[in-house]
Amino acid sequence: MLYTVRHFLTASGVFAATFMSAQTVTHTIAEVQGELFASPLIEQVVTVQGVITAASDYSYFIQDGSGPWNGVYVYDNTNLPAVGDNVILQGEVIEYYDLTEITNITYFETVSSGNDLPAAVELMTGYIGTSGEPYEGCLVSITNAACTNTDLGFGDAYFDDGTGDCMIDDMLYTPDPAWVLGEYYSVTGVLTYTYEEYKIEPSSAADVSIGMAVGSIEISVINIYPNPTVDALNFRLNSNAKAYIYDTNGRLVFTQDVASGEVNLDVSGLRLGTYRVDCVSKTSIMRASFVKQ
Repeated sequence: MLYTVRHFLTASGVFAATFMSAQTVTHTIAEVQGELFASPLIEQVVTVQGVITAASDYSYFIQDGSGPWNGVYVYDNTNLPAVGDNVILQGEVIEYYDLTEITNITYFETVSSGNDLPAAVELMTGYIGTSGEPYEGCLVSITNAACTNTDLGFGDAYFDDGTGDCMIDDMLYTPDPAWVLGEYYSVTGVLTYTYEEYKIEPSSAADVSIGMAVGSIEISVINIYPNPTVDALNFRLNSNAKAYIYDTNGRLVFTQDVASGEVNLDVSGLRLGTYRVDCVSKTSIMRASFVKQ
């Protein structure tokens, strides 16, 4: 491997040296992504530099800044970088089932290790689920998202912070304990795209926080009537939200978008019993229990 050695005089009068790679970086990752659904550089060879944000035995994610378009997936079963490594690599840009990636790596160099990762961008789950393309390959986070479906298999589940569902996948980490239906989570991970769906990939248990984030959201009690009820719940909301109804075993049995103002929620299809309703918005959770007769 070739390097250029540059000597310089420090303030204390001591000569020092820095090692500079002989490999020239040709593109930023944003240029590879092209701020488009598909890269404008398909089948071209590029050289990029960035920090490893997540890694497996055969692939990793590299990012050269915080924010949209600055991350990309790399398929590479030869080199095994560690998270926090600053690397320079050369490879071919491809679209693999609509996921932009760099593969066929012909040059790889670790410049330094133990670097801080780019800051994760906090996004709404509904945005990720429908419009996540700018953050493909980037570190993102969601906060106070309810687990709405654990029946996807392979450790995958859907989560909703009141704006719509997004999936959390198990490519890098399988949750232990398993995801709990109706529980609230805050999760950080890289965003990827497979099987026509954007998915967050946490790397370890450290990326997952269970329960409501302290001080991040207001939880209040709503006044519902009639209670007990036969067929409907009535209450008032100050903001648009999504209503989740759970049975006494914590199973999600009903979901509906609700608009601010006077709400009439049809619960006639529920079985007899006791339930909890959570109305989740971006800034608050309004909660009540009721009896269905």
